[in-house]
Amino acid sequence: RQHRRTVTKWAGNIISMAADPNQVVVAIADAMVALNAAYVKRKIIHGNITDQAIQFQKTADGVKGVLAEFDYASYAGNSSDTTNAETPEQMLFQSIRSLERLVPPEEPGLPNREHANAPSTRLDDCESILYIICALGTFGINRAKRTAYPGGLPNYPPIKLWSQRDAFTASDQKRVHMCTADSFRRRILNHMNDGPLRRLAEDIHRVLFLDPRFPGTEFAAGERDTLALRDGYVNDIVAEILRLLVQYRQDALAALSATGSTTTDNTDPSSGPSKKRKWDAMAETLSRKKRLLANAMDTKD
Repeated sequence: RQHRRTVTKWAGNIISMAADPNQVVVAIADAMVALNAAYVKRKIIHGNITDQAIQFQKTADGVKGVLAEFDYASYAGNSSDTTNAETPEQMLFQSIRSLERLVPPEEPGLPNREHANAPSTRLDDCESILYIICALGTFGINRAKRTAYPGGLPNYPPIKLWSQRDAFTASDQKRVHMCTADSFRRRILNHMNDGPLRRLAEDIHRVLFLDPRFPGTEFAAGERDTLALRDGYVNDIVAEILRLLVQYRQDALAALSATGSTTTDNTDPSSGPSKKRKWDAMAETLSRKKRLLANAMDTKD
């Protein structure tokens, strides 16, 4: 039996460790630029955009984002049979069509399976970015300080229905929540904290699902094939989302500079004094065991 692990250099803190929502905006904007570059240069689609895959770090100019975790990446045009939705948290961020690929063939509520089985596009990654923004805006960006519901909301956030183990339920609920501006506002936006993440979610949702310039973005909750119509406008939709994020990034950096929030903890969690003491203690324990073993062998001889 062989066990293999790939060790890579630390790139940054995951965005759920951010101290300011504007840091998240900058990181997401940079991640989107990286996604676009991966496609333009290598025709690569990420396929596993989560709050773990987008990271941020402090730079001399402020904050920058990093895109990681390309384990499930594939070349454009390939059928995506590696959808990473094995846990509720992963389902939370998966696109509608990615989830529908996981629905069993015998499910009677999912007609037009030829569309659900279509190859992934960059819009699947764009959807995942929208769902990350919605989740962090609802539950809070800092995991250490995250509460069950922001501001003591009395209602159960409908976004929780996205993280069901049942792929059909998760995808169906996302369709219901995305289908109209009113549904998105009542079920998602109204449960988000006010600020740049909420505004950004509203704008990206409009481009992905409601923009009349791109047929297929206006769909009814019960029609499961209309999203496929967007495939003819992928480049235009991505370009519009990039344009939005560039503007939001500029505003976020200005806000961070004004508040001094660009000075974030940029420490590799696998290093530092406490970690060093732990490794030193482990090294000392190993050295002591080696000495005991050597003494035992000497005694035996």
